[in-house]
Amino acid sequence: MFSIFWALQIFFAKMGFNAGALVLPFQLLITIIAFVVLVVLILPKVKDQFSDLYKNQKPLFWKLYLANGIQAGLGTSLAMVGIALTDAVNAGFLVKFTTVTTIFFAWIMLKEKLTALKIVTVILMLFGVYLLTTEGQAIIPRPGDIILIAACVCWSSGSVLVRKFLKDQPLNPDVVTMQKPMASLPILLILIGFALAYTSLAGIQDNFLSCCTVNSMDLIYGLLTGISLAMAWIFVYRTLKVATASYLTLMSMLTPVIVSILAILFLGETLVWVQVIGAGLILISGIVIYFSDMAYA
Repeated sequence: MFSIFWALQIFFAKMGFNAGALVLPFQLLITIIAFVVLVVLILPKVKDQFSDLYKNQKPLFWKLYLANGIQAGLGTSLAMVGIALTDAVNAGFLVKFTTVTTIFFAWIMLKEKLTALKIVTVILMLFGVYLLTTEGQAIIPRPGDIILIAACVCWSSGSVLVRKFLKDQPLNPDVVTMQKPMASLPILLILIGFALAYTSLAGIQDNFLSCCTVNSMDLIYGLLTGISLAMAWIFVYRTLKVATASYLTLMSMLTPVIVSILAILFLGETLVWVQVIGAGLILISGIVIYFSDMAYA
């Protein structure tokens, strides 16, 4: 379920940006929509636990808040910029770079095993990312590709921190999910303040980070993206509560496949043969890891 909703989030966001949505107002819009969805779906079930966490376990509350800020706030904000600046197909595969970063952070922070097979598979995946983003040429990837890779670092580090904090805690993962839009807000406010002060950033078009207007199409795609984001948030922490961090990112290997199918059918996007090889290496690496014991240890 996490894979499906993550793919839909990427696809609907790209449709919104193709229709002219600006990154910051769109990001603010989907965060608000995701928050409303979470309030309706899970807050009635966890409001007592959420209140108890804040009142009686403040150190844990703020640790989780920090992890959510990194994962949901900074990670999602960077991802929206990256999706706007690259193709949806590229975005769908590049988000699987989280496999590499999650395995690394899980090894450092959770002491999960780092076997020879993991190392070889990570190398293959890195090569796949290189082919996908550069079309096999020795050039610097597009800004959107680099920003998406940075988003992967934030996603995986935040997720691993949540796994670390929740591993021995009898805490409903939905309680942590409710923190996500709250932790995202300070990040968005900082970015909006930056956008209001400056009109350009490192060669990105002047209106790219403009703030803060929306139109009717923004609302439609924002609603679809926000709902998908909320559902992905719900299922990511439910998975982390019962599985390893490595397993989570490996199980989501379906995401780039769904995004690619949707982007090719509805957005008219294509891949050159070198990029197809790169995408194939990313998928094969994930499949190898999934069918080995490294996803469970």
